[in-house]
Amino acid sequence: MFDRNTVIGLVLMLLFVIGYTTFTAPSAEEVARQRVVADSLATLQKQVPPANDSVNIAVAPSIANNILQIPADSSQNDSARTEKVIAAEKQFGPFANLTLGAEEEIIIRNNKLEAVVTTRGAMFKRVTLKDGYHTYWDSTEVQLWDEKVSEMFLGFEASGSQQFTTKDFYFTPSAKTIDARKSAQQLVMRLASPDGEKFIELIYDVQPDSYVIGCKVNASNLGSEFNLDAKPITLNWNATGLQNEKGLSNERSHSSIYFREFEEKRDYLSEGGEDETTVETKMNWAAYKQNYFSAAVISKEGFNAGAKLAVVVSTDSVHTKQFRSQMALPMKSTTSSTDLTFFFGPNEFKTLKSLEVAEFDRIIDYGWSIIGWVNKHCIRPMFVFFDGFNLNYGIIILIITLIIKLILFPVTWKNFLSSAKMRVLKPDMEAINLKYKDDAMGKQQATMSLYRQTGVNPFAGCIPVLLQMPILYAMFRFFPASIEFRGKGFLWADDLGAYDSILNLGFNIPLYGSHVSGFTVLMCISTFFYTRMTMANTPAPTTPGMPNMKIMMHIFTVMMLFFFNGFASGLSLYYLSANLISIGQMWVIKTYIIDEEKIHAKIQGNKLKPKKKSSFAERVEDMQKKQKDKLALQKAKLKR
Repeated sequence: MFDRNTVIGLVLMLLFVIGYTTFTAPSAEEVARQRVVADSLATLQKQVPPANDSVNIAVAPSIANNILQIPADSSQNDSARTEKVIAAEKQFGPFANLTLGAEEEIIIRNNKLEAVVTTRGAMFKRVTLKDGYHTYWDSTEVQLWDEKVSEMFLGFEASGSQQFTTKDFYFTPSAKTIDARKSAQQLVMRLASPDGEKFIELIYDVQPDSYVIGCKVNASNLGSEFNLDAKPITLNWNATGLQNEKGLSNERSHSSIYFREFEEKRDYLSEGGEDETTVETKMNWAAYKQNYFSAAVISKEGFNAGAKLAVVVSTDSVHTKQFRSQMALPMKSTTSSTDLTFFFGPNEFKTLKSLEVAEFDRIIDYGWSIIGWVNKHCIRPMFVFFDGFNLNYGIIILIITLIIKLILFPVTWKNFLSSAKMRVLKPDMEAINLKYKDDAMGKQQATMSLYRQTGVNPFAGCIPVLLQMPILYAMFRFFPASIEFRGKGFLWADDLGAYDSILNLGFNIPLYGSHVSGFTVLMCISTFFYTRMTMANTPAPTTPGMPNMKIMMHIFTVMMLFFFNGFASGLSLYYLSANLISIGQMWVIKTYIIDEEKIHAKIQGNKLKPKKKSSFAERVEDMQKKQKDKLALQKAKLKR
């Protein structure tokens, strides 16, 4: 029967699952989402010119020549033009003639990516990865954000508190196409006054085999127009991520803004929902992380204190999250410049580490403290080693699981031995519970005395479990964070970095989903049998109020069926393998290693040996005796 504590525990666990799965539940049918994402990305892809465009084919004409041409004999048009120019000159000063023009897209290519810089604002409009990364749905290359609802620009404050941005102006590019597939190239985007003395320019440096694009921002003689000392130039970046992975809810739950303040560890905004922050000190870098890919900006000098960062969860079935930031550049009036580095690429450990930017590799969230240490220094080196043999990634998971379980075998044996000793003491414990059923203090003293006489430590089984927890949780973080598993198949799973499906239901089950994950089902079945083996000889609680652990464990197994259904199949495969190996280890230990009759004989022999109390045990018993005497005295006073 269920007691009150058991019911309360079950209700709390159920509420947790309902809350979590409701928050992360997919927002639309997978098929409809596939079609929308594929069509959207295909349309955007067609806008990119073919890869054989010539290099530096021509220097773009001065944007001053792009001012709307007005017929000379049209007095009405001439009048309208004059009013527009006057208004522009009043607002934008010497750069007024550069606020009119036609937007052009400048293509930057190397062997890793293709970026588009627009003449309207001179900053990135879109970035597409070219290094073999595609969306799950088709062969469409991964695009890091949706250009239709995203923008990047520099913000200024003119004298008199007039606010405007680089997207108000049309810059002059040094070339229409930059092809850096064979050698390093440079693109200059320039905004200059008619006399050329006042200017703003952005110089982009592109290397052939790099996910990095350098950007030097130069500002010259702007002191009279812009109040840069009081209001520095700000980099404003608003980006909306496109879905690239199989499970939208899971992709959202691993997307956020990661950043680092100087002399601090990397930090991040909440991945579970909307969040925002104002960075109080100088910031080294900020990254828009979208599960397996990131778009980031790095400043060696550091962005000024006060950077604003925010992330918002998208509510449609195409986008993941909206990323927003405003970061002040370390630039002053007169002639000034600063260097930025943009990273557009995969969250691959070796790639991020090679940039030699402090804490940048921790965009990959392997977990906190000891969890992250285990992943970086134990699990990942093992994975890299076996990956060198070109094995199937599912086989690598099985090998790593086997190695981990073999390493933990002594811990498993110790835990099983402790359980065996407690089973042997079961008749003695039942006798104590019966004898002292109305005397809690007496029961505690008798139990401690039994443990001391038999040499059994009731906490011996807890220590092995605690030792295993960091590794178990490390694996929970490792598989969903590792891009290497993305797109790699095993058995019926076509992507170990996303959920597997053996049956598409065609309808959505609340808290579960619209598919059946085969590895999750098998994992839960193996967990059920593993739980039965470990709890087979565990007595039901005899103390009132204690929950029935057998019932709790079986309900937890059912909850896992719902919880893991949308998780990475590589993770479910690991836990399935771990359960099967654990079942085998338990059978070997019980059959060939541990003899409960010998344990029973040894315990009975220990009872006959005099045991010297430890100083700690003596202090505990003394405290218990004093407490018991105090209670007896209080009862005597009440009787009077």
